[in-house]
Amino acid sequence: MNLPCEFENRMKALLGAEYGDFVSSLSKEAVRALRVNTNKISVPDFQKICDFAISPIAYCTEGFTFSEEHIGSHPLHLSGAFYSQEPAAMAPVECARIAPGMKILDVCASPGGKSTQAAAKLGAEGVLVANEIDPARARTLLSNVERLGFGNIIVTNTDSAALKRAYRAYFDLVLVDAPCSGEGMMRKNSLAVSEWSIENIEKCALRQHEILENASQTVAPGGCLLYSTCTYAPEENEMQIDKFLTEHEDFSLLPVPEKIKNVTSDGIVPPGSSRTELTLCRRFYPHKTPGEGQFMALLCRKNIPEAVLPAEKQKKKEKNGKKVKKDPGEHIIRDFLCDVLTEEGLRYADGKKLIKTGEKFFLCPDICLPESGVKAAGVAVGEVRKGRVIPEHHFFMAYGSMFKRKIELSAESEDALRYLHGETIKTDTENGFAAVFVGGCTAGGAKVSGGEAKNYYPKGLRI
Repeated sequence: MNLPCEFENRMKALLGAEYGDFVSSLSKEAVRALRVNTNKISVPDFQKICDFAISPIAYCTEGFTFSEEHIGSHPLHLSGAFYSQEPAAMAPVECARIAPGMKILDVCASPGGKSTQAAAKLGAEGVLVANEIDPARARTLLSNVERLGFGNIIVTNTDSAALKRAYRAYFDLVLVDAPCSGEGMMRKNSLAVSEWSIENIEKCALRQHEILENASQTVAPGGCLLYSTCTYAPEENEMQIDKFLTEHEDFSLLPVPEKIKNVTSDGIVPPGSSRTELTLCRRFYPHKTPGEGQFMALLCRKNIPEAVLPAEKQKKKEKNGKKVKKDPGEHIIRDFLCDVLTEEGLRYADGKKLIKTGEKFFLCPDICLPESGVKAAGVAVGEVRKGRVIPEHHFFMAYGSMFKRKIELSAESEDALRYLHGETIKTDTENGFAAVFVGGCTAGGAKVSGGEAKNYYPKGLRI
């Protein structure tokens, strides 16, 4: 790998005696890893059915490295049992203490690794708004949220300024995995090498400052702000945090858990700065821990009541979010839910708002929505056409475990492959819509009639 000369000089200044080990690590093959999707399957259950070799990652209970090829077409991947994620990228979310019931925002969310990692920690409670400003990347984000079967994620396609207006002092945790110069990805992405320049670093730093400024306004008093990049440049990392703390006295740096501290290096104190606490920031280096480059900083907003909207104003804002008139098809959707879901599933669905966006009905978590840019207001149940429901793939993926009718297929079976190919399969399940499981995880849906399951697996996803 031919690294830019100026980049090498900067890294030598940063790493000192460690530079040789750092350069040597870049000549080695990149580490491949996955994260078990505990929204669908437990880690022990995944380990029992996984048919390729995996090795645990110390700082992430759900994380494993592997060397298997063509992992994207594996039935367990298609059914959402795991998410392919770079090891270092798992580290930032592990810095935060996430509990069920929290409200979380991921400002720069695509492709969805950190969003779904955080949402899995929420369980069935709480809500996460996953935002991506680029339309194409927002579609990728939505696709991954659907595949992993989350029912408490709102997907939006807007900018950080719009999020600031919609969610002032609202979230318990805000993630900013900021667009960056990508120095930490040079081993995996040749563009990060060819496009490297000081000018690009400076351009990224300006954009990061704007995003961080807007994102900080959405953090509730007592809430946390988690900032991360996949670059080594101090201008995009510690210098960014230094400037932010100067401008925001209501924020302070927090230490990360020992499991992350043990596999990372201390943040640096840039020349001219007196903030020794910047060492609480963490730097993930490939010569120290298998993976690519990553920077992370966990900040907390002081619990100052005056910083939040008055309770009655906030409540009114949430109530008067985006008003949607009742649609004649709503009773058809509710009858459909009664037909396909168990009593437990109906109770869970009743805890959501049934709204219509465009032609689709959604089961939406109880949260106000931005005025524009909403790509998925929770789980898309389906459309009503000629008095009947055409269910969406996301509904099967998110609510499959609560279906009355289920078709269970092993990941190694011929029927599983036939289903993922889009073919009709034989079944003794009673007539009606059923959730299809592959390896214990919902892979999609089908409509059973006379011993045959008509395939509802999306054409664009078929193998």
